[in-house]
Amino acid sequence: MSDFGSVFPPRNEWDIAAYPTEDVVEGYRDHKINDPEPGGNHAPGYRWGWLNARKDTTHVYDGFEEMRYAYIRMSRKPH
Repeated sequence: MSDFGSVFPPRNEWDIAAYPTEDVVEGYRDHKINDPEPGGNHAPGYRWGWLNARKDTTHVYDGFEEMRYAYIRMSRKPH
């Protein structure tokens, strides 16, 4: 049985790639600066989106930068 897309926090860029885009976007849009971090009652992709919005808002290092960059590199289309 695979845990593809169901792991949080992500272990690598492949976990990030497996999160449904809709969940990530919803979490990103739902972020509010004073809200507590969403818990396990939310989908992993939602939680990832929320963390990305917090990172974009606060600019505080959260330890996921290398994974983010790896995901961005792997998701770019070749020229």
